[in-house]
Amino acid sequence: MSAPGPTTAKVLLRQEIRTRRRAKATQRDRRADGEAIARAVLAALPPGTSTVAAYVALPSEPPTEALIEALVGHGVRVLLPVLLPDNDLDWRAVDHDGEHPAPLGRDAIGRAEVIVAPALGVDRTGTRLGQGGGSYDRALARRAATARVVALLHDGELVEGPLPREDHDARVHAVVTAGQGLVEVGTG
Repeated sequence: MSAPGPTTAKVLLRQEIRTRRRAKATQRDRRADGEAIARAVLAALPPGTSTVAAYVALPSEPPTEALIEALVGHGVRVLLPVLLPDNDLDWRAVDHDGEHPAPLGRDAIGRAEVIVAPALGVDRTGTRLGQGGGSYDRALARRAATARVVALLHDGELVEGPLPREDHDARVHAVVTAGQGLVEVGTG
């Protein structure tokens, strides 16, 4: 019997992490976690950052509401993803004028200087384990070459590694957790 391939390994790892997240979800102080994440991301923004791509977190994910509010409060335009039928991502804007529901197009992510991406896990080389639909890997392929990619994780989800990786998997530059703040990883 051969060892499981990357896809099988990823499926099993995703199941394990999702189970752990569901078990711990009620034990987390989402408000405190969200504020810690917002502080860490804001402190790490390059000077003059005008646009950040972020996302609205699911209940089991590290919270992003405080981060989005803080970015907008600092005059940063926030791009939020819209899942398309083909699992690719379009983007809409949120800024000091409020939310703009009009789609900006798939390439709008190329305007972001910082991209805050969801992840189930990241290893020290920057390999990101996503949800499995490939949405962010496709979107990250359209980012600006100078854009920093920061994955949000719960404490304990940054691992020494290695995580399973395939050619299409986009690496991240840093991870933010509520307990550790910003941790640089890999070379991006």
